[in-house]
Amino acid sequence: MDLNSIVKYTHSLKILYIEDDIDLLEHLTSILENLFVTVDTSNDGQQALNMYNKFYEDNNQFYDIVLTDIELPHINGLNLIESMLELNPTQHVVVISAYNDTDKLEKLLSLGIDNFLHKPIDFKVFFETFKKCAIPILEQREMLSKLNNVQEINYNLESVMDIINQVAIVSKTDLEGIITYVNDIFCNTSQYSKEELLGKNHNILRHHDMPSIVFQHMWEEIQDGKIWKGKLKNRAKDGSSYYVNANIFPIFNTNNEIKEYIAIRFLTTNEEVKNREFKKKVLEQYQESKRRDFTSRRMIDDLKKQLIKYENFDLLEFSLKKMKKKSLDCTSQLNFTEDKNKNLELDFTNYKKNVLKNVSAILEKNKRLQMKSDVHDQKVDSLKKEIKAKEDEFKKMLDTNEQRAKEIEDLRELKYSTLLKFLA
Repeated sequence: MDLNSIVKYTHSLKILYIEDDIDLLEHLTSILENLFVTVDTSNDGQQALNMYNKFYEDNNQFYDIVLTDIELPHINGLNLIESMLELNPTQHVVVISAYNDTDKLEKLLSLGIDNFLHKPIDFKVFFETFKKCAIPILEQREMLSKLNNVQEINYNLESVMDIINQVAIVSKTDLEGIITYVNDIFCNTSQYSKEELLGKNHNILRHHDMPSIVFQHMWEEIQDGKIWKGKLKNRAKDGSSYYVNANIFPIFNTNNEIKEYIAIRFLTTNEEVKNREFKKKVLEQYQESKRRDFTSRRMIDDLKKQLIKYENFDLLEFSLKKMKKKSLDCTSQLNFTEDKNKNLELDFTNYKKNVLKNVSAILEKNKRLQMKSDVHDQKVDSLKKEIKAKEDEFKKMLDTNEQRAKEIEDLRELKYSTLLKFLA
């Protein structure tokens, strides 16, 4: 029997061993201590039940395995097992006994007990029994650990989503682009109710100004498992337009397959919209100014040609001054527009810095969680080394026991041969 194949399943488990035979109790305890992280013992049924309850009170968990004899003082093994199962119906119990009482066996089977060891102990069966008990316990632990991890991830994701839901336009779609979720900001911005949006294709918001190639590229990216980022112009229910900075993420299932898409959009600020409209007006005014400047130059040239014809030069000078003043007013308005545009760009830069600061905080939190995971891995490595040392110690103990057993057998043969000689 390879002890390593047993210890790898039992090393993290806790066991309560109840036995009224003190010699056997001490002998098996020395073996169990090489298998289990915690071994508590008792030679009395009532004391064992008290220990069972106290262990739960102190640790908020029950023993992983209970190993018990049937014949015990104060409370026999059957009643002890019944009491434990009332407290913990899933308790793993191994019964050890030198008797084959049919009635007691039927009672144990009715309680769901199916792990038995007979005295004297067959150690191959002994080790295999504990391996058999340990495997479902570890599987259950692993399942609970995964569930807790999923719950923690979901909790963290929900916390992040709660924050995002307060400041961003959020929606989810299936693989065909059918809307499955929208938040309140989405509804307020688009002017649609949730009932009007759920089950509809996301192109309900598509603006006719947006080129189809943009959406073609977007679908190629997210279907390939990548994140798509870009600016979109959307159309609200009343036909009005609004602009968003969009980030679209594929969401994967446990098989690493895309199961849905989530889109997080930030509505461009009023300043950005005004800035966009302002730049458009500036361009229009600049073009108009160029046209006026060209027209003014033509008029000046024409006036210069007519100077000779006009005797009233004062009137012509007045007209020129008026044209010059109008040109200066246009220049002043253009300078004012450029200054305002610079202020808007500065405000947008500050906004971007704040967003990057929040993202850095989230990344720092993830880094701390990773450090905790590294510390846990170090503890596991230390425990493995300790188990290896225990295994070596246990192997030496088995070798010693075998040597002693051989010496005892030799003594018995010597005693028997001596007795025969004496009788002869």
